[in-house]
Amino acid sequence: MVRLAYIPGLTFFVCLIACLPESANQSIDIQWKNGQAFAIRIPGALAADIPEDSIFSLVTVNIAGQQNPVGILGSFEQKESGLLFTPMIPFTRGMHYDVRVRDTRVGGFEVPENNAGNAPRVIAIYPSADTLPENLLKIYLHFNQPMREGLSAKYIKLIKNKRDTIDGAFLDLQPELWNPERTVLTLWLDPGRIKRDLQPNKRLGAPMQRGTHYEIAISQAWTDARGKRLAKAYQKAFVTIAKDSLSPQPSQWTLVPPTAATKQALKIDFKEPLDHGLLQEVFTVQDGAGEKISGQWQIGKAEIQCHFIPDANWKAGSYKVLIEPRLEDLAGNNLVRPFDRDITKTSEAVTGEIALLHFNVK
Repeated sequence: MVRLAYIPGLTFFVCLIACLPESANQSIDIQWKNGQAFAIRIPGALAADIPEDSIFSLVTVNIAGQQNPVGILGSFEQKESGLLFTPMIPFTRGMHYDVRVRDTRVGGFEVPENNAGNAPRVIAIYPSADTLPENLLKIYLHFNQPMREGLSAKYIKLIKNKRDTIDGAFLDLQPELWNPERTVLTLWLDPGRIKRDLQPNKRLGAPMQRGTHYEIAISQAWTDARGKRLAKAYQKAFVTIAKDSLSPQPSQWTLVPPTAATKQALKIDFKEPLDHGLLQEVFTVQDGAGEKISGQWQIGKAEIQCHFIPDANWKAGSYKVLIEPRLEDLAGNNLVRPFDRDITKTSEAVTGEIALLHFNVK
């Protein structure tokens, strides 16, 4: 923006905004969070004379190269260092954007493309064992980046004997079961096909049969929240064994107590694989007075064992492990009842008593 100024005997132009040096344009800073360009900081020098109640009408951010620029929806916030603009949807990788004040371009920025080093990856698939019951109920996929939702049916397949895709194997849930960070997806094999005497089971049969080779195949085309494809395709191969129709029995588990005045782990052997998604949620350790012992749970190989490491040294005395009855094995059998039961009770909450395991620290 240029204005004509006049002083007797002298006429000159005053450059207000557009004549700022190029370095000012380059000082528009991209703000990053979880690998996404979630906001930009517009230096105060570019919008210093904008009244606070006029920011939305006088300052806009738009995609570069548009003949009739349309401002991107978002919010502005006044900061000491300038304006913080947060779009409703994070800026897109590889796109160029302009910042305009009073319809005049005052700067621009480019959101860099992803590089191969930060491509999303599958970091774990649970259950981790390579032999699983034919009535397996849930599968957990762990990613290192937030993923795009609503796409699992398109990019995840259950393949039998390396050649046949099992249609309708997974329950089509919308919305999908993601953790808040969108890094862990819970997949359910269709319970209607697993439960006996239900119409899907009678019509289509169980998704898997005993003594057969299967593979969970995840397509590389699946993208994360930034639009970046998986680093590669992923597969988990396993063989099915006999149906599991019995509830876990904590009374048959083995506990290895730690030693007093140490941070040794309390070790619990379940004698069978249990549901990975629940193992870090259902246990509580208490001392003889009923006080909770703080610490961390670590899940062992194939989810057959877990270790509890206290935050402080163990004190000699009696302790107990409290186990919520909702704990399940791989087939969905919890501590109260087997999964394959009357369909009219499938939505019923698990209301059994807390299971207790006692141990002594010496």
